[in-house]
Amino acid sequence: DGSVERRIAYEPKEVKRIIDEFLNEYRRTEDMFYQETADYLYMLTSAIFRPGIELLKVKRFQLSYINDTNNPNDPVMKVNLLETKKGEHTRTLADWFTRDVYPRIIRRYPNKTAENYLFFPNHDNRHRLYERIRKNFQRISENLNLYEKGGKKRPLYVIRHSLITKMNKKGVDANVVAIHADTGVEMIKNHYQDMTDDNLLVIHNQLHPRRNRNNEK
Repeated sequence: DGSVERRIAYEPKEVKRIIDEFLNEYRRTEDMFYQETADYLYMLTSAIFRPGIELLKVKRFQLSYINDTNNPNDPVMKVNLLETKKGEHTRTLADWFTRDVYPRIIRRYPNKTAENYLFFPNHDNRHRLYERIRKNFQRISENLNLYEKGGKKRPLYVIRHSLITKMNKKGVDANVVAIHADTGVEMIKNHYQDMTDDNLLVIHNQLHPRRNRNNEK
């Protein structure tokens, strides 16, 4: 729901289970909605998007490539978001998405033009479409016993929280994460810091490095 209430992040393996179940639904029903939603979720996890209308409004012409002189055969894909919470914003996408998922998205609708929506181009009502995605995400995550953790619900928006938490755990500079996520450093520090026991222990050992030295003796 976009709330800044602190929630326990989804682990990458949990998100993968949810995406895999969307793909299983597609195999069972042959309803393309489930396969396309799986790719929508893949794109959400390829960068720190705000789930919802922001990504569903992206059209094909908004994606392009950045040439990398150090890797001339491996350009970086970027997407120019025209309407975000803070206005226009550009971010890059994970290499695995560019290589493995994006071609499938384009092949799904080979006759669409640059002015068509990247996802669900045959649907005009983006808000109604997002509601369907959101409700199915909740249904599937509940069926997998993943929707609630630590006594709190984890709606689709928590995927964004999870990606920011993952970057924090990897030690990525908070300023870099803030730029990529189109948010503020204070927002990250106050609302996206993982407070699980494992991460609290990491923080504690950084605050008290002598503890690690004592363990090494």
